[in-house]
Amino acid sequence: MPNVLIAGGGSGGHVAPAIAVAEALVAQGSTCTLATSHRAIDACMLTSTTFESFALPAAPLKLSVQGGIRFLRGFAQTEQIVRTYIEEAGIDCVVSTGGFVCAPALRAARKAHCPTVMLNLDDPPGKANRLASRWADCILTTVDCTLPNAERIPPPVRSSVLATARQNETYTAYGLDPQKLLLLVTGASQGATSINACIPELAMQHPTFFQGWQVVHLTGTGNDEEVSAKWGETDVQYCVLEFEEQMGTLWGITDLAITRGGANTIAELAINAVPAVVLPYPYHKDDHQRTNAEQLRKVGGVLVEKDYINTTKNLAHAGNTILALLKDHQKRFAMRQALASQTPINGSTCVADACMRISTA
Repeated sequence: MPNVLIAGGGSGGHVAPAIAVAEALVAQGSTCTLATSHRAIDACMLTSTTFESFALPAAPLKLSVQGGIRFLRGFAQTEQIVRTYIEEAGIDCVVSTGGFVCAPALRAARKAHCPTVMLNLDDPPGKANRLASRWADCILTTVDCTLPNAERIPPPVRSSVLATARQNETYTAYGLDPQKLLLLVTGASQGATSINACIPELAMQHPTFFQGWQVVHLTGTGNDEEVSAKWGETDVQYCVLEFEEQMGTLWGITDLAITRGGANTIAELAINAVPAVVLPYPYHKDDHQRTNAEQLRKVGGVLVEKDYINTTKNLAHAGNTILALLKDHQKRFAMRQALASQTPINGSTCVADACMRISTA
């Protein structure tokens, strides 16, 4: 069985699929090591896994003299580290899952004559994947995209985000009431400032709509105290956390979610059949998070609203949509049924199979 190095990092959206692929490879008998960035979120997401890992010095490309120098220096250092590791550890295949560590890792593999698999999650592909694709022997993508010879697969999903059946334990662990409905608010691994501001304010302005509901709000690092204070001004039962690695515990009891539209979040909504209002990240020029959510919107499983960044505008637009869903039990049920009817497949095995195929070719 192949010995595989999986490179991906810079955000939770790159580390999550790396973990999912590693789980699938280990289940098939392979050994895996993960190579991530030095960012804290990467290390945080790996704490509950047992995989060997190390951080790479790669840096994102920034349009400044100093930013360019850091990028080039980090690229060269990462390439050398990965090439040395491939040779010393006897790596049979390198997989990249995105982020600024992927291009130098795949380039190192190409120089070391080591087969490579690249996973793409966005349409259009990000800068890192557009660069890295030239060194990929096999390109897999979870969305239709312009990368040459890309093979479409379902999104990889790690085991920790799959809904669990231990709901009573979950309610107790988070201090929740099993008799109340649950609204999950999350900006994914790094949080979302505009969502953090909007939803507690919505509850303050429209308390009757939140009757019978409780909230779990994932704020991102360093935002929990401020958001907790806001919820404390409402009558809503709440639990505020910076981050939750074991998302499956929450997806299993969520009746409605307010989320960003990252590829991993959309995959988690789909595989767990959780109805949601998606507010795509407003600063992406290509608006790829809206594209990510489009398939679930078309089947009727999610509603997509614009994030105006401004709280007053968000309350008037997304806020009204959320309030309507809080009261419309039939609509939420229909959304859940629409998602459940899609029977999504975990694509992590597809990536693992590709590794097996090219490493033994």
